[in-house]
Amino acid sequence: MTDCGAKAVALFDAWEKRDFDTTMNYFAHGATVKDMPRGLVITERSDVQGWIESWVIACPDSTAGVVATVASSNGAVVQGVYAGTHTGPFGPLAATGRSVSMPFSIVMLFDDEGRVTEYDVYYDQLTLLTQLGQV
Repeated sequence: MTDCGAKAVALFDAWEKRDFDTTMNYFAHGATVKDMPRGLVITERSDVQGWIESWVIACPDSTAGVVATVASSNGAVVQGVYAGTHTGPFGPLAATGRSVSMPFSIVMLFDDEGRVTEYDVYYDQLTLLTQLGQV
């Protein structure tokens, strides 16, 4: 039986190390990422990796500080605080040099091999945009 909580935390440990190949190994082929605040549904593997990397491109010093708060035999919920300095492009937003700190939650579902099939991301986009001076 897969320890989904441990897998979810390990995924973020790889992200924190900027080891995106290992991070992507935690995702099943055909996995779906839903960035709920932006209304994005990402299904192509290369786009999933690009989305994951975009958070580091925007804030190269970013951390996530993830803990698994709930886990079952086929899923996990993680919470953390994304924090860093906005020194790179964040989508259409040019670097501002401002600090960001934003709590988030992610709901993950896993297949029988222990790989993520669904990755639903929730965060306060208004907090992020306010900290970046966009609102």
